[in-house]
Amino acid sequence: MADSVVTFVLDHLSELVAREAHLLYGVEDRIQSLQNELQMINDLLNTSKSKKGIDNTVVNQIRDVAHLAEDVIDTFVAKVAIYKRRTMLGRMLHGFAQARLLHDVADKVNKIKTTLNEIRENKDKYDAFEEINNQSAAKEEEEKKRAQSLHKLRKNVEEEGVVGFVHDSNVVIKRLLEGGSNRKAVSIIGMGGLGKTTLARKVYNNSEVKQHFECRAWVYVSNECRVRELLLGLLKHLMPNFDQQCKDKKKGKKSSRASSNLSEEELKKLVRNKLESRRYLVVVDDLWKRQDWDEVQDAFPDNNRGSRILITSRLKEVALHTAHDLPYYLQFLSGEESWELFCRKVFRGEDYPSDLEALGKQMVQSCRGLPLSIIVLAGLLAYKEKSHREWSKVVGHVNWYLTQDETQVTDTVLKLSYDNLPRRLKQCFLYLGIFPEDFEIPVTPLLQKWVAEGFIQDTGNRDLDDIAEDYLYELIDRSLVQVAKVKTNGRLETCQVHDLLRDLCISESKEDKVFEVCTDNNILIPTKPRRLSIHSNMGNYISSSNNDHSCIRSLFFFDPRYSIYGTEWKWLSKGFKLVRVMEFSYIGLNKIPSNLGNFIHLRYLRIQETYFDFVPASILNLWNLQTIDIGYKRFVMPISFPIQIWKLKYLRHLNTARSIELQGNCSGAVERMWNLQTISSLLLNRQATSLIKKGTFPNLKRIGLRVTGEYEGELPKLLQSLQQQSSLLNELEIIFLSSYPGGFKLQELSQILEQFNCLTFLKIDNVFNLLTFALAFPPNVTELTLSKINSFIDEGMNGLGNLTKLKILRLSGNRCYFGNSFELNCLAGSFPQLEVFEMEYLNLGKWKLGNGAMLRLQSVIINNCETLDDLPSKLWSLNGLRKVQVMKPSHQMATMLENMEINNRVQLVTEC
Repeated sequence: MADSVVTFVLDHLSELVAREAHLLYGVEDRIQSLQNELQMINDLLNTSKSKKGIDNTVVNQIRDVAHLAEDVIDTFVAKVAIYKRRTMLGRMLHGFAQARLLHDVADKVNKIKTTLNEIRENKDKYDAFEEINNQSAAKEEEEKKRAQSLHKLRKNVEEEGVVGFVHDSNVVIKRLLEGGSNRKAVSIIGMGGLGKTTLARKVYNNSEVKQHFECRAWVYVSNECRVRELLLGLLKHLMPNFDQQCKDKKKGKKSSRASSNLSEEELKKLVRNKLESRRYLVVVDDLWKRQDWDEVQDAFPDNNRGSRILITSRLKEVALHTAHDLPYYLQFLSGEESWELFCRKVFRGEDYPSDLEALGKQMVQSCRGLPLSIIVLAGLLAYKEKSHREWSKVVGHVNWYLTQDETQVTDTVLKLSYDNLPRRLKQCFLYLGIFPEDFEIPVTPLLQKWVAEGFIQDTGNRDLDDIAEDYLYELIDRSLVQVAKVKTNGRLETCQVHDLLRDLCISESKEDKVFEVCTDNNILIPTKPRRLSIHSNMGNYISSSNNDHSCIRSLFFFDPRYSIYGTEWKWLSKGFKLVRVMEFSYIGLNKIPSNLGNFIHLRYLRIQETYFDFVPASILNLWNLQTIDIGYKRFVMPISFPIQIWKLKYLRHLNTARSIELQGNCSGAVERMWNLQTISSLLLNRQATSLIKKGTFPNLKRIGLRVTGEYEGELPKLLQSLQQQSSLLNELEIIFLSSYPGGFKLQELSQILEQFNCLTFLKIDNVFNLLTFALAFPPNVTELTLSKINSFIDEGMNGLGNLTKLKILRLSGNRCYFGNSFELNCLAGSFPQLEVFEMEYLNLGKWKLGNGAMLRLQSVIINNCETLDDLPSKLWSLNGLRKVQVMKPSHQMATMLENMEINNRVQLVTEC
């Protein structure tokens, strides 16, 4: 990771020189010289054929010196920034200190350059670069030992009567046996240790599969694929006496050649010849690279006999490249399957003491359904005394036992996935270890943190958040990250990592000084990390830890039992002056102090529990700030922000659960916020309307507007300004705060909304009688939410039904309104692309579907529509329908659904 550290420091220095050169006044030449030295070190790292060939001591030296250089420059910049904020008198009084600071930083930079020069010029320390080839034997021996360990673990998992995989094997067998006569590839993917090989072996040995295929062969690939060895392995399956035949031929005719002398093409030809005339099944196990498949696939002839190739891989891109059908995603074992596998390995069919069941199930639960973990754990316990006393020692420490040298679960199986990652993804993956065990990681904040940390390289053409999202999907496709929750629109909401992978992240990060996780167990161990994630009680940490926090760039608190007051803020501002990312998850915050502006390197600030009503003006000093993410929707009152927020010229996201109320004098010149993409909730007042009219937000992608009765009349003009200035705007939320909006004509609002051609997401809250008019909506909207509906008429619904790109529609009534019920009529051919339809608290008497309406509907969710007693008969005939969920139905509706016979493809969920 030393190369990543050096690259990051170089990027950081370049950014400082380009953006804030005035803060480097007096040391510019030394900074430039330091950049040159770091660049030479970076080139040396990048041009080496193998980082493993560099002596580990040298790598650590390079990393530590790069960190030191970053600390020196960042500390200098922070002090200069505070100095420049002083009055003229203050600068005069501190002039001597400033001169001493310049001399001090110049001296430190010179020493760093000397150290870098010594590292670079010391030939002995870089002998490894020239001697990589001499180390190949040792490296091969290491790989051989790892392969042997992996083979041993695989044999432990693979057994004849394997537990689980009943449904999985049926699906895979069906895919293999069905289809046309052309050769077809079928793939199984999942994380390391999930049982892909075990499943493939179960399918391979299935009696029906044996009868169907005249010829079967199995070849193991691995991440170090050697085509020649792969082909020889196939031939040993296809020609059991292949080696002996080659030896016999070698002794006979002169033209005969030993297998060792055959070329790859000759070996391929032999494989083809053996497969050509038979219906065959070949298992290609543990495929890592697309190019490996490309090199061997022509050995498998398409003989028009229904031959099949079964591929296992951890990588989705490999599976998609090789197989004709979508990959089969292998799932974790259920609780019952996990317990059965554990018992089979530990007790070997014998009865077990009843007092061990609770402990055993607790340990098995810690394995999170990963077969490899269960097998290894069972192997450890099988040879221990089967007593409550012995098993109690293991409970709570399962992961520790699983990752010890003798088990090699992490090194042998899981670390392969990490080692195989491209450099750009390694830091992103390791970062996931900062979160607590079993934590569902919110995706949007995660991506914004990656950007703030500098993990995402700016290509100049694409948005950094989009690149970060691509990185996350790539980690998911590599079976390193699990999808936890998906939004209705298909976007990821939360993700997770398996406990063993999280442990891998923590161990690798500790070794490379990426981050430290502090718990109650290690709170007294002295460390000096770059990033610190505190999972213990914050009060205990502050009172107990003597760690040096001066170099920390990222700080996370995950203690839900604490609130921050003045003492804690004093501790933070004193010890964490260089912090770039700061997150308080679940920690209550009663006030943001006025000295917040001293964290001048801060790029990301997330505070989940908020009890304060204003953000101090000192936030405007945070010129690096990219993301502000504040609060739950616990309070109605807005949060006050200074109107000069436009001074935060690098701000990208302003996310608040409560609405933002800009305050202060808005006269004079205003700079445009070119980088701002998100304002989650802006209360319209004099200040907000002024900034919108002045075009302060030219590149917004998302904005939420809270409209009071006083500013309803301004809304059409403000929307028009946004439409003309923010050409990228694709998400708009409008919430009317008055009881009955009436400060403008609804037709006027409709005409303006229709002009938002780029808008794909629209939400209007408190619409009341909006749907009692024939209105038009943005033509390209795909997701529409309308809430607090009192009634609607056919003309209003027709406007919605004519939206040709609408995929998600949410209609919500007013739970406090008890007027007459009304009908929902969907005309013939309406809602042509709608996939998800949600209704709640609607005072519906009848829902009618015309011919050809909602043809693509997949999911219906109805909640608390207590006057709706029936569903349209045409609903059940829709071919794409997959789920109907009805919550709090009327008695008549519940009875009807209970007695209804529906197609097996539709999942019906009723919650009374």
